[in-house]
Amino acid sequence: MGQITIDIPQSVNRNYRIVSESSAREVLSKLEHLVETENKIDDDEILGLWADRKESVEEIARDLRRKSNDRSANK
Repeated sequence: MGQITIDIPQSVNRNYRIVSESSAREVLSKLEHLVETENKIDDDEILGLWADRKESVEEIARDLRRKSNDRSANK
């Protein structure tokens, strides 16, 4: 017998018992797929951070490099 703990953002306390090994494999597979898809970051999410910037690409890159170099120098 094995156990799985799942933390969810809801106030729920439930226990389930799966007897069939094939059903358990199916549940595990679906959980793993769900976790993988939830943890993927979409390109749109990343690009959305920069969508409404007035600066050019070069200005943004220069600013990011400057900030990175400033942090390195302060260590």
